[in-house]
Amino acid sequence: MQTWTTTYSQPGGVHPMSPGQVGGPPPFLVSGPPQFVQQAPTYGSYGGPVMAAAPCHGSGSAMAGEQVMMPPIDVFVEASPEIQPTVNREQDGTISLRVPPLKVGLSTSCMPALPQVPGLQPFKPYEEFWVEMPELTHVVFAPWQGMGSVTAQARKRGAVLEVPGHLSLNANLKANSPFGTLLLQDVQVSPTMGTQQKIGETAINYQLKVEGALSVSKGTGNCGSDRLQVDLAFHFSASLGAGPGMPPQ
Repeated sequence: MQTWTTTYSQPGGVHPMSPGQVGGPPPFLVSGPPQFVQQAPTYGSYGGPVMAAAPCHGSGSAMAGEQVMMPPIDVFVEASPEIQPTVNREQDGTISLRVPPLKVGLSTSCMPALPQVPGLQPFKPYEEFWVEMPELTHVVFAPWQGMGSVTAQARKRGAVLEVPGHLSLNANLKANSPFGTLLLQDVQVSPTMGTQQKIGETAINYQLKVEGALSVSKGTGNCGSDRLQVDLAFHFSASLGAGPGMPPQ
C-alpha cells in the first residue's frame, strides 16, 4: 500500500528588482507610460488618494505661487507581496497546486517629510491590497501527460501620494519577487508492520516576479495637485522539478 504526505519547504527567498527612478535615467521615466504597460484597461486599481480630505485652498498652481521653491523630495516606495501556495497529491495520482490571492504591502517613505496641505489626501506610509489570479485557484499537474508547469499574470495601478504642483519628486521603487520550493514526499506504508518508508519526493518550484514603474500625473490629484502613481505587474510561474529551485536571475 502506498500513501503520500506533504511537506513544505520555507520560501527560497526574495529577489528584489533593480530600483527605478522617477525623473532620472531609464528604465523608468516620469514622462510617458511605464515601459511594460500595454493596455491600461488590463490594470485593476488597488485604491489610493481619490477624495479630498478637506476643502481646497487654491489650486495647485495657486499654491505654487504662494510657496517658496523647495529642493526635490526623495520618495522610496517598496512593494512586498506575500504568497502562500499549497500542493497535494490526489487519489488519481495527479498533483494539485493552489495559490490564494496575494497580499501586497506598499511602504512609502519621504525625506524630507511631505508638507501637510489642506485638501490633499493625507500621506499613508503603509497600505495593503490584494491581487487575484483566478487561474491559480486549482491547478492540476499530470506529469505523464506532459502537464507540469503553469503561468499567470496580473496587473495593478494605484496612487501613492499627492503633492502641490510646485514640489518636485525624486522617487525610487523596489519590487520584491519571492520564490521557493514545495516538496511532496512519497511514503510507502507496510501493511503488516505499519512502518513508513520514504520512496521518493516531487518538487514544485515557484516564482512570483514583480516588475513596476513610478510616474507623476500632473494636476490630476485633489485641488489640482500632482499625483505619484505606481504600476505593478505580477508574473507567477511554477513547474515540477527534481529538487529545490534556484534563485531567479
